[in-house]
Amino acid sequence: MRSLLNDIRRNHALEHATVAVLLERGARPPLGGYSTRSGFLVFGRLEAQLIKESALDALARLNAGQEELAVSPFCGTTIVTRAVLSGLITSLIMGRKDGRIRRIPLLAVGLVGAALVSRPIGDALQRLYTTLSEPVGQHIVDVRRVWAGPFTIHRVRVSFE
Repeated sequence: MRSLLNDIRRNHALEHATVAVLLERGARPPLGGYSTRSGFLVFGRLEAQLIKESALDALARLNAGQEELAVSPFCGTTIVTRAVLSGLITSLIMGRKDGRIRRIPLLAVGLVGAALVSRPIGDALQRLYTTLSEPVGQHIVDVRRVWAGPFTIHRVRVSFE
């Protein structure tokens, strides 16, 4: 089970790094990804060759120690962290029925605070639990388009030695 999770975490790190490189090379949103044990998907109007070149560059940069590429502000982990913190703050501040209108300014401050702290907390959660920027024996096998519709989807297959 640990091996399965670590493979997914490594692919998640490579997915983030690949998207970061794609953005550096001028790719435009909407752009996203989804990681599995055997690789990851890239969603966006992109060509397979650009994704392959970006994935190879991302892997080389992770191997060179550029661990920061594995952490993304656009990751679902950070988005969920912000949503959970916002929900908790809203519940705590607005939970009682009396005097809700007077608490709206406090709620606004609380939500701004949640937005500010959710990024570093989400980044820490990515580093600790959802990504693993140790591409030990990780190799790009191939990149293929698997869907061409409103969003093009490419599959990046990865192997581990």
